[in-house]
Amino acid sequence: MFRKTGRHAAYAAIGMAPAIAIAAALFTASARAEDFYRGKQINIIVGSSAGGGYDTYARLLARHMPRYIEGTPTIVVQNMVGAGGMTAAANLANLAPKDGTTIAGLLPSNITEGLFGNRETLKYDPVKFQYLGSMNGEPYNCYVRADAPVQKFEDIFTKELIVGASASGASTLASPALLKNLLGAKFRVINGYPGSREITLAALRGEIQGWCGVGWSAATIAVGEPLAKGEIKVLFQENGRSNPQIEKLGVPRATDFAKTPEMRRIMDLIYSQQAFGRPFVLSGDVPADRVAVLRKGFMAAMSDAELIADTRKLKIELAPVNGEELQDIVTQLYSTPPELVEKARAALKLN
Repeated sequence: MFRKTGRHAAYAAIGMAPAIAIAAALFTASARAEDFYRGKQINIIVGSSAGGGYDTYARLLARHMPRYIEGTPTIVVQNMVGAGGMTAAANLANLAPKDGTTIAGLLPSNITEGLFGNRETLKYDPVKFQYLGSMNGEPYNCYVRADAPVQKFEDIFTKELIVGASASGASTLASPALLKNLLGAKFRVINGYPGSREITLAALRGEIQGWCGVGWSAATIAVGEPLAKGEIKVLFQENGRSNPQIEKLGVPRATDFAKTPEMRRIMDLIYSQQAFGRPFVLSGDVPADRVAVLRKGFMAAMSDAELIADTRKLKIELAPVNGEELQDIVTQLYSTPPELVEKARAALKLN
């Protein structure tokens, strides 16, 4: 066997030195990142009110994820209601610590607001966030009371439907605005509710006749019994792909009523935000090694037997998406041709 001696051995040693140094540096950085969380508290800021779907998922994550982060930090959920979740997003970008001890549980519309909303006044850049992952990419639906004047999708073009919504930018407001502007649907929107929980309570009290822009999991948390009894029903699906569970009920998709190919493209673009589901994000300034530790812990928690058992008890869906994939989706979304984005923005303005 050939054996390096003398000058050849010295050259080989020199060649290996950088590789050894890089490997050692990476190992040390990873160890520092994992040790960083020992004895720490991580705060999850949820951009919606307590008791709703986003809050429920965040509390599940807080309960189970610490076991999968080296140092087993405590995770605490805090609700920061305001501007349809944008207050929480702005807090993460501008005020919260940038060391990896603050996570934001946002609404999908908070991520797409830079495309469809008022970009000039937006106090954060969704592209600069670092995405931890999503617990569930869930299509939205529109729901109505059994005594509402509108009982099938076609009725919405001839009869008024009073729906509740939260702040500008939220899916509960954007969804009826889109169909009103693009298809001529006769929605009357009562907005200003703090979150989906308050909207569904308003529907149960008869203050409004229905609501849109909310996934099946959130609806079953809030109005599971009325749904089972038929007191609340799904009017239509707000997505380009079907939810198998809803499809069994014979519920139509809003995109099937697009009158032109361009209308369909606009609807598909706006509904694409549903891919984000229940997104959890970090500040763009969090060190990469800590982001890696949290992403690893997040995805490990998604396979945790106790977490999965909890989702079954709560009758909510778990369909995790990793942070790298979400990051790619955001990048692609913000590469959409400007002319199509402008038409989508116009379709979301509530008149």
